[in-house]
Amino acid sequence: MPLLQPMVAAFGVVRKVTGRKLVVAAGKISCNLTPAKVGSPMGYLRCGKLLLVCLLASAILSIAQSEPKYFFVLLKRPSNAPQLTKEAGDKLQEEHMANIRKLHSEHKLVVAGPFTDDTPLRGIFVFKADSLLQAQGWADTDPAVKAGRLAAEVHGPWDIDPNAIHEPETTQGMEQYTLVLLKSGEKWNPSAPEFTDVMKQHHTFVQETEKGKIAVAGPFPFDDPGELRGIAIYRVGAEETAKIVQDDPIIKAGLLKTEMHPWITGKGVLAAGQPMQ
Repeated sequence: MPLLQPMVAAFGVVRKVTGRKLVVAAGKISCNLTPAKVGSPMGYLRCGKLLLVCLLASAILSIAQSEPKYFFVLLKRPSNAPQLTKEAGDKLQEEHMANIRKLHSEHKLVVAGPFTDDTPLRGIFVFKADSLLQAQGWADTDPAVKAGRLAAEVHGPWDIDPNAIHEPETTQGMEQYTLVLLKSGEKWNPSAPEFTDVMKQHHTFVQETEKGKIAVAGPFPFDDPGELRGIAIYRVGAEETAKIVQDDPIIKAGLLKTEMHPWITGKGVLAAGQPMQ
């Protein structure tokens, strides 16, 4: 046992010995050693190896837990949205924008912006939150959501590179992007044998062909409800985006299908898009 004590002390691991049973806990990882493994030099050596594995698992878990989680929110216009007078609509828009500024100042909302085409999709939020439930709660504080003029559809966690989102140096100016909804295609089947191969081809295509064209992109968990599987925001216009995505192996194989919309957000939030026209 003395051989293990310095390691236990150095890493702050909880140790308990009951008879010839050793229990070590690192974070939320517990390692239980049976009596057969304890009581001899070789037994303690095995204990030491298992303790190292336990510590490594705990470190990986801690890193995973400390990484920020992002949740993507689609803001939709309900078919039964109440009609407002111009005065009431302008007032609600002011309250909507004030709430956006509040959520951003509280370091909850990291991306926001409207679609610029005329469809039921009105805009997006991206929250940095601990859970989908928390993100949904923040989205529901929006005055337009409360008034029934918008409905907030939350997805995630959205598996993106955190470095793709920035705190802008100024709140002045907007830039244009092409936002692509990636939805289940006719052949979407994660359990199919060829699924993994197509995904590998997709990742290679993204690295070799789309590098520099995408501002931010990532998938949602497979168990995310509905047909939306991920989001990609391109820095280029709709025509160039369409040419790129049609050659993507995951689109050609029918695993995913796309829906594109012009979208704008504040300058500096993402890698530079297209200037406003």
